[in-house]
Amino acid sequence: GIIFFYAVARIIIIIFALFVLLNNIVENNGYNIMTMAVDSTEKYDASLVKPVILGGGIAGLATAVALKNIAGISPIILEKSSLSSFQNVQVGGAVQFGPNGLKALRAIGGEALMQKCIQSGSIIKGNAMIFPGMPHKPTFFPDTTEEDNDGLPKVLVRWGIVRELLVQHLSPETTILTEAGGDVCGYEATKIERNIILLPKGTNESTIMDRDPANLIVSAEGVRSKFRYLVNHNKDRFGENEEDLTALINNDVKDSGRINLKAIVPRDLDDSFKPGYTYAYFAQNAGVACFAGPVGAGYTYWAISIADSAADEEESGETTKFLSGVDMSDSDTIKSALLTKLQSLDVDDCQFVIDLITESAPDTIYVSRSEEVPIGHSFQKDGNVVLVGDSAHAMPGSYGQNPDFALEDAAVLAHCIRDSSSLESALESYSEQRVSRCLEMQQRSADRAKKAMKGEKTEDVSKWIHQWNITSNEEQK
Repeated sequence: GIIFFYAVARIIIIIFALFVLLNNIVENNGYNIMTMAVDSTEKYDASLVKPVILGGGIAGLATAVALKNIAGISPIILEKSSLSSFQNVQVGGAVQFGPNGLKALRAIGGEALMQKCIQSGSIIKGNAMIFPGMPHKPTFFPDTTEEDNDGLPKVLVRWGIVRELLVQHLSPETTILTEAGGDVCGYEATKIERNIILLPKGTNESTIMDRDPANLIVSAEGVRSKFRYLVNHNKDRFGENEEDLTALINNDVKDSGRINLKAIVPRDLDDSFKPGYTYAYFAQNAGVACFAGPVGAGYTYWAISIADSAADEEESGETTKFLSGVDMSDSDTIKSALLTKLQSLDVDDCQFVIDLITESAPDTIYVSRSEEVPIGHSFQKDGNVVLVGDSAHAMPGSYGQNPDFALEDAAVLAHCIRDSSSLESALESYSEQRVSRCLEMQQRSADRAKKAMKGEKTEDVSKWIHQWNITSNEEQK
């Protein structure tokens, strides 16, 4: 009996020794077998963050450049369009950057990137307003942005050129996959390695990201972001009974009641236009707004915004939308309908933009609705998703700040990831900063509108907007 007791005791001692040895080995890899949790004393290393960016527009590309240059991280970019479309610099309209956007570009890619952007576009010297009843006599308003902001101007640049410049500043380690990511409708986080598996619609099977796991999803999908819906509803995927994704996403989007059409024409405005000035005309009933301006040597940008029910003398009271019922892939019909609409105004004031539209190739005309989304948290509670650009805060275009704010997002996110004590605290700090700025801009804009209605002196909100500059978390303490 005594021999048996000693034999059992020896076996127990050996098993315990092996258990302790195994536990030490696992602990050296950052885990404790007792709890199967990451060792809380392990130092946060920003270089171990492995982002996958959904969307290869300005927001997504700027975030990729910022993450590499500021935080030392090379992400993967999934872009749903084809390679030929992605590389086409003729697509899209124009982007306006103010001093805040230019400072964000400098933070993201250095002085060289900011200067290339300025040199590729046109510095705005002022705005010419053509008022109804005063044909061919525009009122000129000089722009003092450059003088007020230490030499940083407002600049208009072709959208495709901005995207090309950002691609040129990507690191060689950054991978761009085209025709990818459009079907992603959720994710699954593994428990131990904290990797994320992207899930396409209607299945629990993983996508292409299986071969190169990520641990952070950056949604740069735009206004109709699927991941914004998941963040807002604290979910990691769409349920089996949520087949109509479009309807669900539309619930988060507010239509502002206008349709916008825009394009780039490969020619300069003629000598009758003041150099460096943009030109705008607003129809008497405020239903149609026309705009044109220079976007770099040899190119001119035009844009038309048409309100729902504009110039329609309907007695039914029902809202009518311009291009309602038109196939959005029929670019010839869209161009023809737009010209007919403007010519029906029967005024010479908008002839300058009619001429530009006539010269435009139909397939270059970009059409979109004016839409906005409520400002809310910009990251998922589980720390796996963060929103940038229009995915986070599509706003009305009155101040033209959506591109600028997308660049600000990219710079702030990269700084937060680099300077924070953990990824979770980085995303929380990013969200607090960006949500606070967006809400303050909305409040200042609303206060300005109220004072204007009362005839009171109003704040120049653009001055506050342009004062922004990037600050790291350490500088804020």
